[in-house]
Amino acid sequence: MEPAFFPKPPKKVIHKETHISHIFLAGDTVYKVKKPVHFPFLYFSTVAKRRHFLQEELRLNRRLAPSVYLKVMPMFCDHEGWRLGGGREAAEYTLVMRRLPEQRMLDFLLETKQVTVAMMAQLADQLAEFHAAAERIRGNMPDDHLAATRVEWNENLGEIEPLLATPADRQARERIGEFGSSFLEKNSDRITRRAVDGWIRDVHGDLHAEHICFAQEGIQIFDCIEFSDRLRRCDLASEIAFLLMDLSVRGGEPLVRPFIDRYIERLKDPGMTALLPFYQCYRALVRAKVHALRFGKWNDAAARYFTFARRMAWQRFAPFLVLVCGLTGSGKSTLARELSARLGMVAINSDEVRKHIAGVAGPHGAALNEGIYSQTMTDKTYDAMAREAEKHIRNSRGIIVDATFGRRSHRERFLRLAKKHKIPLLVLRCSASDAATAKRLDQRAAEGRDISDGRWEVYVAQKAAYEPLDEISARLLLDLPTDAPQEKLVAESETFLEARLRSS
Repeated sequence: MEPAFFPKPPKKVIHKETHISHIFLAGDTVYKVKKPVHFPFLYFSTVAKRRHFLQEELRLNRRLAPSVYLKVMPMFCDHEGWRLGGGREAAEYTLVMRRLPEQRMLDFLLETKQVTVAMMAQLADQLAEFHAAAERIRGNMPDDHLAATRVEWNENLGEIEPLLATPADRQARERIGEFGSSFLEKNSDRITRRAVDGWIRDVHGDLHAEHICFAQEGIQIFDCIEFSDRLRRCDLASEIAFLLMDLSVRGGEPLVRPFIDRYIERLKDPGMTALLPFYQCYRALVRAKVHALRFGKWNDAAARYFTFARRMAWQRFAPFLVLVCGLTGSGKSTLARELSARLGMVAINSDEVRKHIAGVAGPHGAALNEGIYSQTMTDKTYDAMAREAEKHIRNSRGIIVDATFGRRSHRERFLRLAKKHKIPLLVLRCSASDAATAKRLDQRAAEGRDISDGRWEVYVAQKAAYEPLDEISARLLLDLPTDAPQEKLVAESETFLEARLRSS
């Protein structure tokens, strides 16, 4: 941390730390020193090992950032203290790099919403070119890659288990594990074929937003995996899934489809997209584990990646439809939003669709069955929701439709849609006591922020006119009294949906 230690003493030294390295920012130069750590996936316990892997880091990263990676230097320590160079027996080694501008790093650009589709196209072009030229890895037997993928999946699950903080997380891990095992079983031929066809290559291996810089001289992709040939030599689907997953976790989900479309246009790999949910789940678990190890405990960053992994595990059931119904004030929209975030499902809200059609925003004082709440407008709203749902069905998504669904004809519209596409349809019916509903509606009116126009008189009228759900099989319907805590409602819904989708 002393400026005088460096050949060009900076005004200030900034120290950063990962679970495996110390990084010192000294002016326009970066010095990396590996920690003497021993994890299941790496071994840096000796000076010789740390020197070897720093040299590997230099060699491998020059593929995608040649002007950034400069050299490896010895560090010496004697009675005069620590210094760079000028001794007989090195006590440590450091990797010397050119410092890149932090405000051009992809993670910062995502956080500040500066990333454009054009930037992602440029990144897709660069990665496609690199991947096309990367060394192809072929095992001795066609099943080698499938066996290695199973080992990596199971090892990762095992390593994250002791880091999890709650019983709910441990239960989610079991669900994720079942998803992975099922996926590998169903796609064993496809995964084996990937190795035969040459899609396993020596690539970056740790391709997430913190390792990409949109520098003035061009995109610099740095800090690849150097400590494990096995982890770096992966399916291109796994490499790309890492970036797509990280984009989504960091709020860049709208950029995912433009990026992958451009990448596949440049590097013809039609089999990649079918594997992306599995590899995104796997990579999210890796990042959750890394963040937990970095701080020595479970933390918010680890939880965000773990939540994404849980979302990906639901992709095995997609496409499917979930109708979340109930009277105004029943808590259906709150439940729908939470399920959407937790399970990675698209949520279509009737209030938003209705007001989009009508060209209005915010609270609207029209009475029930009048104006934007006329029967004609309501029918248009349900038709528009069905069209939107069908669009997502065609993209193999799980869809939540959040609406009152008080009329049988509106429910039957979605039953026909599910039958047309031969997908499961499940119903969550929310209800609350009159007292709880009145309290919620009063609070909503006082806050004035909710898009819904539900009021007590609307609730009373809906309750009187609600048509029984006779057309919905009891097996496909879950009744949820929403006076219970939200976490309990979400967990109960998740358990119900998984059980029914698994058996459908």
